[in-house]
Amino acid sequence: MRRVLTVLLLSLAAQAAEQSLSLKIEGWHSKGDVYKTEQAVQQVKGVRTVSSDLTKKEMRVVFDDATASAAAIQKAISGAGYLSHR
Repeated sequence: MRRVLTVLLLSLAAQAAEQSLSLKIEGWHSKGDVYKTEQAVQQVKGVRTVSSDLTKKEMRVVFDDATASAAAIQKAISGAGYLSHR
C-alpha cells in the first residue's frame, strides 16, 4: 500500500510544472504602481518570481501551475487596480 501511495505522490509531483506568464499592464505610471502590483501578485499561492519593467509596462511571472493559474494572477492584478493583457 505504501508503495502505491509513494508512486502516486511522485506522479502528481511530476505533473506540476513551472509556467511563465508575460503580461502587458495598463495604468502604471510610477515605481509605486509597479510595487503595488508585484505585492498583489506575490500573494497568489504558487507564484515563485515576479519581475517588472515600468518603461515597457510589462510583468513576467513564474508560477507553479499545480497551485496557481494565469487567471488567479490576472485577478490579483485587477484587484490592485490595473488591467493586464497577454
